[in-house]
Amino acid sequence: MKYFGLTDRGKLRKTNQDSYVIASNRAGDVFAIVCDGIGGGKGGDIASRMAVNHFSIAFSMNEGFAEEAHVRKWLNLEIPAANEEIFRTGRKNAELKGMGTTLTGVLITSCGRFIVNVGDSRTYSYRSDGSFRQLTVDHTLVNDMVRHGELTKEEAKNYPRKNVLTNALGVWEKSRFDLERYDEEVSGFLVCSDGLHGYVEEEVISSIVLNREMDPAIRVRKLYSKAMSAGGYDNITAILIDLEGDEL
Repeated sequence: MKYFGLTDRGKLRKTNQDSYVIASNRAGDVFAIVCDGIGGGKGGDIASRMAVNHFSIAFSMNEGFAEEAHVRKWLNLEIPAANEEIFRTGRKNAELKGMGTTLTGVLITSCGRFIVNVGDSRTYSYRSDGSFRQLTVDHTLVNDMVRHGELTKEEAKNYPRKNVLTNALGVWEKSRFDLERYDEEVSGFLVCSDGLHGYVEEEVISSIVLNREMDPAIRVRKLYSKAMSAGGYDNITAILIDLEGDEL
């Protein structure tokens, strides 16, 4: 397995509210996470860093998983715990009130792969046959409207409230998150914030990701360059994970 991650504030933002981690536990499992903070002032920065720090510590102390039930139990414990930490911190400090973060990522273990999502950052899979698939569902107002037939996908691209989240980690006392096992044969995963997928066409992203003649580090830097060329309007974060072999 080869992987690489990068984050940058982009051209226009004064700070970088994105954070990421590629963590490993004592059994050699990997948990790759991207978090995109929300909230005025320093709130978004703090919320995304808190989420990443929580999982960096918790996962590094994990001994590994014997079966799927253990993975689910761990995630169903740690995601609400991270939510509570962020929520309590925001409630105690008036300047941080309402802060939160997206969280998306892939947990790769010996007993399966698991996709976790809160918000509108995304996890994709890719295959050597050229397929590139979004695995997460955006927790946004505009996506809800598309799913209910109130907007078309084309109309959604220019909808004025397209960035309104319906779910985030730390904003509310109780968290809601998607957790799915994903064991289809794939070549790897892309985990990214909307600073990439929101400004670079999916066809462009997939063409770079699928070029496995290049090392993951080079492909991630090319993705970053495309986001900057598109204006660099938002913070940009991407993690690329190449699994060993063509399809695993």
